[in-house]
Amino acid sequence: MRNYTGSPILLFFLLFFSTALTFPTRTGPDIPRPSKFVEIDYSTIDNYARNAPESAAKNLTTLSEYLTSPARTNLAKARSVYAWITSHIRYDESAFSGQRYSSEVDYANRVLRSRKAVCTGFALLFKHLLNQTGIQVANIKGYSRTNDSEAGQPIQRLDHEWNAVQLDGDWYLLDLAWAQTTAKPGPDGKVQPNDFFFLTEPVAFAANHFPTDTRWQLLDPLVSKKQFDQFPKIYDAYFRLGFDSDFPKSGLMRASDGLTLSLQNEKDVEFMCSIGRQGGSTASHVPVSVRRSGNKYELTVPVAQRGNSTLYVFAKPKGPRMERVKSYEGIASFTVVKN
Repeated sequence: MRNYTGSPILLFFLLFFSTALTFPTRTGPDIPRPSKFVEIDYSTIDNYARNAPESAAKNLTTLSEYLTSPARTNLAKARSVYAWITSHIRYDESAFSGQRYSSEVDYANRVLRSRKAVCTGFALLFKHLLNQTGIQVANIKGYSRTNDSEAGQPIQRLDHEWNAVQLDGDWYLLDLAWAQTTAKPGPDGKVQPNDFFFLTEPVAFAANHFPTDTRWQLLDPLVSKKQFDQFPKIYDAYFRLGFDSDFPKSGLMRASDGLTLSLQNEKDVEFMCSIGRQGGSTASHVPVSVRRSGNKYELTVPVAQRGNSTLYVFAKPKGPRMERVKSYEGIASFTVVKN
């Protein structure tokens, strides 16, 4: 199982869920629905959960009671459990490798004791802390696109697990393992989980997650595995910076001396690009020519290297003309083929 860690080049036992769960229903062509939970200030809940005393974490029951007893809503309960897990559990690829466990609860208890897990452990701990409060949580297994070299390439390994949680009658998606592994320092200097992966919009989630049970896409129409395999590698910054949710669906681009990529964003943004050998650890900056017409940006970059390469695209909000320090974020990567 692979964790989602941003490439340096870009700056910066699977179980079926309980058959007692109610499957999600697709809500129609207006998906992705804007999440009514996005703009909420969670700081009070987060501080309470992150500062939980060790005595509260003796077992699943005591921890669940501590984290959720002050909460007045199911959203607050889910957020409190999320905040505790992402601040107390460390992603560790060696955790439980090759070991067997007798039940989901047994696995979740091991995670609680060791404070380390892979994606299954994050998902099962979240599920069983919330199940005790009556909130329905699903564990979802599937494929994930984690590496830039996988842009536009078939994802062969069933390698990841995440959650869906039911709040106010609707299902929402979240990936605690990725939220923890892409944590960054906040304004106060303390490391904060990447909340992009908390109640993520279905279209954005589908860019890098493909569930074996496609109903858990929460999309209409559904994405096929063949379509998913063709996607570029899309980073959360793509959506955070305001790019159109209808992201490019082809991650494999063929080039002659250059190539042109079209992106849509209502905001004023700046771009930077680099290209490196596919699967390599280095990339070189390449000049990018940008043409804008309304919300549409056309990026044209030269391609000198033959064979398979990876094109990395970075962006940032447009700054003042004399801006001295420019801080770009990786938004997407593409596989480029030049014969």
